[in-house]
Amino acid sequence: MPVVIKVTSKGQLTIPIKYRRNLGIDKESYLIVDEIGDFLILKKIQKLDQITKMLSTIAKEKGITKQDVLKTLRKIQEEKWNA
Repeated sequence: MPVVIKVTSKGQLTIPIKYRRNLGIDKESYLIVDEIGDFLILKKIQKLDQITKMLSTIAKEKGITKQDVLKTLRKIQEEKWNA
């Protein structure tokens, strides 16, 4: 049965406990969020490796290379150190 939840002013929401218990979602869990039409789909990630795989897939789809990521990280690091 669907449940209505409220989004806070910071954009946060609380997943009802029955769903968290059923899916084993706790404070150490990660979820993937995807938008499909008017729906947001949440999926629990079982392992941190799944996050890496997901980000790798997105990067490949967008044509982002490892060198692009490293270049951006170096730029951010320099900006932070020089600030």
